[in-house]
Amino acid sequence: MKVEVNQKDFYQAINIVRKAVSTKTTLPILSGILLKTEGQRLRLVGTDLEMGIEAFVEAEIIEEGEVVLPAIYFANIIKELPNEKVDLEISKDNNTAFIKCGYSKFNINGSPADEFPSLPKVKSGKSFKIKEGRLKEIFGQVEFAISKDESKPFLNGGLLLFEEDKIKLVATDTYRLAYREDSIEELDIEGDAIVPSNTISEIAKLLNDSEDLVEVVLTENQILFNFAGITMVSRLIEGQFPNYKQVIPKNSKTKVEVDRMELLRATKRAALLARQDADIIKINLKEDRLVITANAPEVGQAYEEVSISLLGQETEIAFNANYLVDCLKAMKDETVNVELSGSLAPGVIKRDSDDYVYVIMPVRSA
Repeated sequence: MKVEVNQKDFYQAINIVRKAVSTKTTLPILSGILLKTEGQRLRLVGTDLEMGIEAFVEAEIIEEGEVVLPAIYFANIIKELPNEKVDLEISKDNNTAFIKCGYSKFNINGSPADEFPSLPKVKSGKSFKIKEGRLKEIFGQVEFAISKDESKPFLNGGLLLFEEDKIKLVATDTYRLAYREDSIEELDIEGDAIVPSNTISEIAKLLNDSEDLVEVVLTENQILFNFAGITMVSRLIEGQFPNYKQVIPKNSKTKVEVDRMELLRATKRAALLARQDADIIKINLKEDRLVITANAPEVGQAYEEVSISLLGQETEIAFNANYLVDCLKAMKDETVNVELSGSLAPGVIKRDSDDYVYVIMPVRSA
Protein backbone atom coordinates (compact mmCIF):
# COMPACT_ATOMS: atom_id res chain seq x y z
CA MET A 1 0.00 0.00 0.00
CA LYS A 2 1.16 3.50 -0.82
CA VAL A 3 -0.89 6.63 -0.25
CA GLU A 4 -0.56 10.40 0.16
CA VAL A 5 -2.88 12.18 2.57
CA ASN A 6 -3.20 15.56 4.28
CA GLN A 7 -1.85 15.44 7.84
CA LYS A 8 -4.72 17.39 9.44
CA ASP A 9 -7.44 15.32 7.77
CA PHE A 10 -5.55 12.11 8.51
CA TYR A 11 -5.19 12.84 12.21
CA GLN A 12 -8.84 13.85 12.49
CA ALA A 13 -9.95 10.49 11.07
CA ILE A 14 -7.48 8.59 13.28
CA ASN A 15 -8.69 10.43 16.36
CA ILE A 16 -12.29 9.51 15.56
CA VAL A 17 -11.78 5.76 15.18
CA ARG A 18 -9.31 5.42 18.06
CA LYS A 19 -12.22 6.08 20.45
CA ALA A 20 -13.31 2.50 19.78
CA VAL A 21 -9.83 0.98 20.07
CA SER A 22 -9.47 -1.40 22.98
CA THR A 23 -7.09 -0.30 25.74
CA LYS A 24 -7.41 -3.51 27.75
CA THR A 25 -7.43 -6.64 25.64
CA THR A 26 -5.89 -10.07 25.38
CA LEU A 27 -6.05 -9.71 21.57
CA PRO A 28 -3.15 -7.47 20.47
CA ILE A 29 -4.78 -6.82 17.08
CA LEU A 30 -7.58 -4.88 18.82
CA SER A 31 -5.09 -2.26 20.01
CA GLY A 32 -4.58 -1.26 16.40
CA ILE A 33 -6.35 0.69 13.68
CA LEU A 34 -7.22 -0.89 10.34
CA LEU A 35 -6.24 1.12 7.27
CA LYS A 36 -7.58 0.02 3.90
CA THR A 37 -7.72 1.73 0.51
CA GLU A 38 -11.16 2.03 -1.04
CA GLY A 39 -11.43 3.95 -4.29
CA GLN A 40 -9.82 7.34 -3.74
CA ARG A 41 -10.31 7.16 0.01
CA LEU A 42 -8.56 5.58 2.94
CA ARG A 43 -10.85 3.65 5.28
CA LEU A 44 -9.98 3.57 8.97
CA VAL A 45 -11.58 1.27 11.54
CA GLY A 46 -11.22 0.82 15.28
CA THR A 47 -13.07 -1.72 17.43
CA ASP A 48 -13.04 -3.37 20.84
CA LEU A 49 -15.61 -5.99 19.70
CA GLU A 50 -18.31 -4.18 21.72
CA MET A 51 -18.22 -0.98 19.67
CA GLY A 52 -16.73 -0.19 16.28
CA ILE A 53 -16.13 3.11 14.48
CA GLU A 54 -15.42 3.60 10.79
CA ALA A 55 -14.24 6.82 9.15
CA PHE A 56 -12.86 7.83 5.75
CA VAL A 57 -10.26 10.35 4.61
CA GLU A 58 -9.63 11.56 1.05
CA ALA A 59 -6.26 10.36 -0.21
CA GLU A 60 -4.20 9.89 -3.32
CA ILE A 61 -4.03 6.14 -3.73
CA ILE A 62 -0.81 5.20 -5.47
CA GLU A 63 -0.94 1.53 -4.57
CA GLU A 64 -3.84 -0.32 -2.95
CA GLY A 65 -3.48 -2.34 0.22
CA GLU A 66 -4.40 -2.72 3.88
CA VAL A 67 -2.67 -2.98 7.25
CA VAL A 68 -3.26 -2.70 10.99
CA LEU A 69 -1.08 -0.18 12.84
CA PRO A 70 -0.73 0.26 16.63
CA ALA A 71 -3.20 3.01 17.51
CA ILE A 72 -1.28 4.87 20.22
CA TYR A 73 2.06 5.17 18.40
CA PHE A 74 0.45 5.79 15.04
CA ALA A 75 -1.88 8.51 16.34
CA ASN A 76 0.86 10.27 18.30
CA ILE A 77 3.20 10.31 15.30
CA ILE A 78 0.61 11.73 12.88
CA LYS A 79 -0.50 14.28 15.47
CA GLU A 80 2.97 15.80 15.81
CA LEU A 81 3.75 15.97 12.09
CA PRO A 82 3.50 19.34 10.30
CA ASN A 83 0.27 20.11 8.47
CA GLU A 84 1.59 18.94 5.12
CA LYS A 85 1.29 15.95 2.83
CA VAL A 86 1.95 12.64 4.57
CA ASP A 87 3.43 9.77 2.56
CA LEU A 88 2.47 6.37 3.94
CA GLU A 89 3.91 3.19 2.46
CA ILE A 90 3.41 -0.35 3.74
CA SER A 91 5.91 -3.11 3.09
CA LYS A 92 4.27 -6.19 1.57
CA ASP A 93 6.86 -8.43 3.20
CA ASN A 94 6.42 -7.59 6.88
CA ASN A 95 3.66 -4.95 7.16
CA THR A 96 6.10 -2.28 8.29
CA ALA A 97 4.72 1.24 7.80
CA PHE A 98 7.05 3.95 6.48
CA ILE A 99 5.80 7.44 7.27
CA LYS A 100 7.29 10.58 5.74
CA CYS A 101 6.21 14.19 6.15
CA GLY A 102 8.57 17.06 5.37
CA TYR A 103 11.90 16.16 6.94
CA SER A 104 10.30 13.70 9.39
CA LYS A 105 10.59 9.97 8.83
CA PHE A 106 9.22 7.10 10.91
CA ASN A 107 8.73 3.40 10.52
CA ILE A 108 6.49 1.33 12.79
CA ASN A 109 5.63 -2.34 12.79
CA GLY A 110 2.14 -3.29 11.65
CA SER A 111 0.06 -6.47 11.51
CA PRO A 112 -1.75 -8.30 8.70
CA ALA A 113 -5.21 -6.84 8.03
CA ASP A 114 -6.81 -10.27 7.64
CA GLU A 115 -6.41 -10.79 11.41
CA PHE A 116 -8.55 -7.72 12.16
CA PRO A 117 -12.22 -8.47 13.01
CA SER A 118 -14.84 -7.17 10.58
CA LEU A 119 -17.40 -4.66 11.78
CA PRO A 120 -20.84 -6.25 12.10
CA LYS A 121 -23.13 -5.49 9.18
CA VAL A 122 -26.45 -3.93 10.14
CA LYS A 123 -28.49 -4.89 7.10
CA SER A 124 -31.95 -3.94 8.31
CA GLY A 125 -33.80 -2.79 11.38
CA LYS A 126 -35.86 0.03 12.83
CA SER A 127 -34.51 3.38 11.69
CA PHE A 128 -35.07 7.11 12.03
CA LYS A 129 -33.23 10.36 11.43
CA ILE A 130 -32.58 13.21 13.86
CA LYS A 131 -30.53 16.39 13.75
CA GLU A 132 -27.01 16.09 15.14
CA GLY A 133 -27.41 18.95 17.60
CA ARG A 134 -30.59 17.53 19.07
CA LEU A 135 -29.18 14.04 19.54
CA LYS A 136 -26.02 15.49 21.08
CA GLU A 137 -28.12 17.43 23.60
CA ILE A 138 -30.30 14.43 24.45
CA PHE A 139 -27.28 12.23 25.15
CA GLY A 140 -25.37 14.97 26.98
CA GLN A 141 -28.23 15.68 29.39
CA VAL A 142 -28.57 12.05 30.46
CA GLU A 143 -25.25 10.21 30.15
CA PHE A 144 -23.79 11.35 33.50
CA ALA A 145 -26.56 9.53 35.40
CA ILE A 146 -25.63 6.11 33.97
CA SER A 147 -24.50 3.65 36.62
CA LYS A 148 -20.89 2.46 36.79
CA ASP A 149 -21.80 -0.50 39.01
CA GLU A 150 -20.87 -3.50 36.86
CA SER A 151 -22.84 -5.86 39.09
CA LYS A 152 -25.98 -4.40 37.50
CA PRO A 153 -25.18 -4.42 33.76
CA PHE A 154 -28.72 -3.37 32.79
CA LEU A 155 -27.96 0.00 34.46
CA ASN A 156 -24.64 0.44 32.62
CA GLY A 157 -26.44 2.10 29.74
CA GLY A 158 -29.25 4.45 28.84
CA LEU A 159 -32.74 3.21 28.05
CA LEU A 160 -33.69 4.45 24.58
CA LEU A 161 -37.44 4.36 23.97
CA PHE A 162 -39.68 5.14 21.03
CA GLU A 163 -43.30 5.94 21.73
CA GLU A 164 -45.59 7.49 19.11
CA ASP A 165 -43.69 10.53 17.81
CA LYS A 166 -41.23 10.78 20.70
CA ILE A 167 -37.71 9.57 21.37
CA LYS A 168 -36.87 9.16 25.06
CA LEU A 169 -33.64 8.46 26.93
CA VAL A 170 -33.45 7.46 30.60
CA ALA A 171 -30.49 6.69 32.86
CA THR A 172 -30.12 5.99 36.56
CA ASP A 173 -27.47 4.90 39.05
CA THR A 174 -30.15 4.53 41.79
CA TYR A 175 -28.97 7.78 43.44
CA ARG A 176 -30.36 9.96 40.65
CA LEU A 177 -32.31 9.59 37.43
CA ALA A 178 -32.21 11.66 34.26
CA TYR A 179 -35.03 11.65 31.70
CA ARG A 180 -35.08 13.45 28.36
CA GLU A 181 -37.57 13.31 25.53
CA ASP A 182 -37.87 14.97 22.14
CA SER A 183 -40.36 14.88 19.30
CA ILE A 184 -39.47 13.51 15.88
CA GLU A 185 -41.76 14.06 12.93
CA GLU A 186 -42.87 10.91 11.15
CA LEU A 187 -41.33 8.62 13.75
CA ASP A 188 -43.04 5.34 12.97
CA ILE A 189 -41.13 2.92 15.18
CA GLU A 190 -41.81 1.64 18.69
CA GLY A 191 -39.79 -0.32 21.20
CA ASP A 192 -36.79 0.18 23.46
CA ALA A 193 -33.11 -0.71 23.81
CA ILE A 194 -30.38 -0.25 26.41
CA VAL A 195 -27.43 1.55 24.81
CA PRO A 196 -24.03 1.11 26.57
CA SER A 197 -22.62 4.07 28.47
CA ASN A 198 -19.41 4.17 26.43
CA THR A 199 -21.37 4.29 23.18
CA ILE A 200 -23.51 7.19 24.37
CA SER A 201 -20.48 9.06 25.68
CA GLU A 202 -18.38 8.65 22.53
CA ILE A 203 -21.15 9.41 20.07
CA ALA A 204 -21.98 12.58 22.03
CA LYS A 205 -18.36 13.70 21.64
CA LEU A 206 -18.40 13.06 17.88
CA LEU A 207 -21.69 14.83 17.18
CA ASN A 208 -21.73 18.52 16.30
CA ASP A 209 -24.25 21.22 17.15
CA SER A 210 -25.51 21.19 13.58
CA GLU A 211 -28.71 20.75 11.62
CA ASP A 212 -27.21 17.82 9.69
CA LEU A 213 -29.03 14.53 10.07
CA VAL A 214 -27.91 11.40 11.90
CA GLU A 215 -29.32 8.09 10.76
CA VAL A 216 -29.96 5.70 13.64
CA VAL A 217 -30.66 2.03 12.97
CA LEU A 218 -31.74 -0.44 15.66
CA THR A 219 -31.73 -4.21 15.43
CA GLU A 220 -32.44 -6.79 18.10
CA ASN A 221 -28.93 -6.58 19.56
CA GLN A 222 -27.13 -3.68 17.83
CA ILE A 223 -27.41 0.04 17.21
CA LEU A 224 -25.82 1.97 14.34
CA PHE A 225 -25.18 5.70 13.95
CA ASN A 226 -24.33 7.07 10.52
CA PHE A 227 -23.38 10.74 10.05
CA ALA A 228 -20.77 13.03 8.47
CA GLY A 229 -18.90 10.12 6.86
CA ILE A 230 -18.66 8.32 10.22
CA THR A 231 -20.30 5.03 11.10
CA MET A 232 -20.49 3.70 14.66
CA VAL A 233 -21.86 0.25 15.46
CA SER A 234 -22.40 -0.95 19.01
CA ARG A 235 -23.90 -3.92 20.77
CA LEU A 236 -26.92 -3.37 23.00
CA ILE A 237 -27.15 -4.39 26.64
CA GLU A 238 -29.44 -7.28 27.50
CA GLY A 239 -31.69 -7.14 30.53
CA GLN A 240 -34.73 -5.41 31.95
CA PHE A 241 -34.41 -1.71 32.73
CA PRO A 242 -36.31 -0.72 35.92
CA ASN A 243 -39.64 1.09 35.70
CA TYR A 244 -38.42 4.68 35.68
CA LYS A 245 -41.94 6.14 35.84
CA GLN A 246 -42.30 4.88 39.41
CA VAL A 247 -39.23 6.90 40.44
CA ILE A 248 -40.40 10.29 39.17
CA PRO A 249 -42.55 12.00 41.86
CA LYS A 250 -46.05 12.92 40.71
CA ASN A 251 -46.60 15.77 43.20
CA SER A 252 -44.60 18.18 45.34
CA LYS A 253 -45.16 20.39 48.37
CA THR A 254 -42.59 23.02 47.40
CA LYS A 255 -41.92 24.55 43.99
CA VAL A 256 -39.07 26.95 43.31
CA GLU A 257 -38.04 28.87 40.20
CA VAL A 258 -34.37 29.87 40.24
CA ASP A 259 -31.75 31.25 37.88
CA ARG A 260 -29.82 28.19 36.66
CA MET A 261 -26.37 29.77 36.41
CA GLU A 262 -26.66 31.49 39.81
CA LEU A 263 -27.60 28.17 41.42
CA LEU A 264 -24.82 26.37 39.54
CA ARG A 265 -22.13 28.87 40.59
CA ALA A 266 -23.30 28.88 44.21
CA THR A 267 -23.36 25.07 44.34
CA LYS A 268 -19.87 24.77 42.82
CA ARG A 269 -18.47 27.24 45.37
CA ALA A 270 -20.10 25.45 48.30
CA ALA A 271 -18.84 22.14 46.91
CA LEU A 272 -15.26 23.30 47.51
CA LEU A 273 -15.76 22.64 51.21
CA ALA A 274 -18.38 19.91 50.81
CA ARG A 275 -15.60 17.64 49.57
CA GLN A 276 -14.48 17.31 53.18
CA ASP A 277 -17.94 16.02 54.15
CA ALA A 278 -18.79 13.38 51.51
CA ASP A 279 -19.77 16.17 49.07
CA ILE A 280 -22.89 16.95 51.08
CA ILE A 281 -24.49 20.37 50.84
CA LYS A 282 -27.58 21.54 52.72
CA ILE A 283 -30.25 23.54 50.97
CA ASN A 284 -32.68 25.68 52.93
CA LEU A 285 -35.66 27.30 51.20
CA LYS A 286 -37.14 30.35 52.92
CA GLU A 287 -39.47 32.95 51.41
CA ASP A 288 -37.53 34.49 48.52
CA ARG A 289 -34.11 32.89 48.94
CA LEU A 290 -32.34 29.58 48.66
CA VAL A 291 -29.49 29.11 51.11
CA ILE A 292 -26.71 26.57 50.52
CA THR A 293 -24.34 25.61 53.32
CA ALA A 294 -21.47 23.19 53.55
CA ASN A 295 -19.46 22.23 56.60
CA ALA A 296 -15.89 20.99 56.74
CA PRO A 297 -15.02 20.62 60.45
CA GLU A 298 -11.25 20.83 59.95
CA VAL A 299 -11.43 23.59 57.33
CA GLY A 300 -14.46 25.84 57.77
CA GLN A 301 -17.95 26.56 56.48
CA ALA A 302 -19.48 27.76 53.22
CA TYR A 303 -22.60 29.93 52.89
CA GLU A 304 -24.30 30.84 49.63
CA GLU A 305 -27.57 32.65 49.00
CA VAL A 306 -29.59 32.74 45.76
CA SER A 307 -32.81 34.65 45.02
CA ILE A 308 -35.81 32.47 44.17
CA SER A 309 -39.53 32.50 43.55
CA LEU A 310 -41.12 30.06 46.00
CA LEU A 311 -44.55 28.46 45.89
CA GLY A 312 -45.61 26.20 48.73
CA GLN A 313 -43.93 25.17 51.97
CA GLU A 314 -40.54 26.27 53.21
CA THR A 315 -38.26 23.25 53.58
CA GLU A 316 -34.71 22.02 53.78
CA ILE A 317 -32.88 19.10 52.21
CA ALA A 318 -29.33 17.75 51.72
CA PHE A 319 -27.89 16.61 48.39
CA ASN A 320 -24.65 15.34 46.95
CA ALA A 321 -23.25 18.54 45.42
CA ASN A 322 -21.77 16.76 42.42
CA TYR A 323 -25.14 15.30 41.43
CA LEU A 324 -26.69 18.76 41.47
CA VAL A 325 -23.82 20.29 39.48
CA ASP A 326 -24.00 17.58 36.80
CA CYS A 327 -27.62 18.39 36.05
CA LEU A 328 -27.30 22.19 36.11
CA LYS A 329 -24.27 22.07 33.80
CA ALA A 330 -26.11 19.92 31.26
CA MET A 331 -29.18 22.14 31.09
CA LYS A 332 -29.24 25.25 28.90
CA ASP A 333 -32.30 27.04 30.28
CA GLU A 334 -32.02 30.47 31.96
CA THR A 335 -34.22 29.33 34.84
CA VAL A 336 -35.01 25.89 36.26
CA ASN A 337 -37.72 24.57 38.54
CA VAL A 338 -36.89 22.71 41.73
CA GLU A 339 -39.65 20.63 43.29
CA LEU A 340 -39.41 19.14 46.78
CA SER A 341 -41.62 17.27 49.26
CA GLY A 342 -39.58 17.33 52.45
CA SER A 343 -36.08 16.40 53.58
CA LEU A 344 -36.43 12.65 52.94
CA ALA A 345 -38.27 12.69 49.61
CA PRO A 346 -36.56 12.79 46.20
CA GLY A 347 -35.98 16.22 44.71
CA VAL A 348 -36.83 17.08 41.12
CA ILE A 349 -35.17 19.55 38.78
CA LYS A 350 -36.95 20.26 35.52
CA ARG A 351 -37.77 22.73 32.80
CA ASP A 352 -41.10 24.52 32.48
CA SER A 353 -42.03 21.67 30.19
CA ASP A 354 -41.66 18.04 31.20
CA ASP A 355 -39.26 17.10 28.40
CA TYR A 356 -36.31 17.06 30.82
CA VAL A 357 -36.64 15.72 34.36
CA TYR A 358 -33.86 15.04 36.83
CA VAL A 359 -34.59 13.18 40.06
CA ILE A 360 -32.01 13.31 42.84
CA MET A 361 -32.19 11.35 46.08
CA PRO A 362 -31.57 13.24 49.32
CA VAL A 363 -28.83 12.31 51.74
CA ARG A 364 -29.06 12.22 55.49
CA SER A 365 -26.90 14.79 57.24
CA ALA A 366 -26.17 15.50 60.85
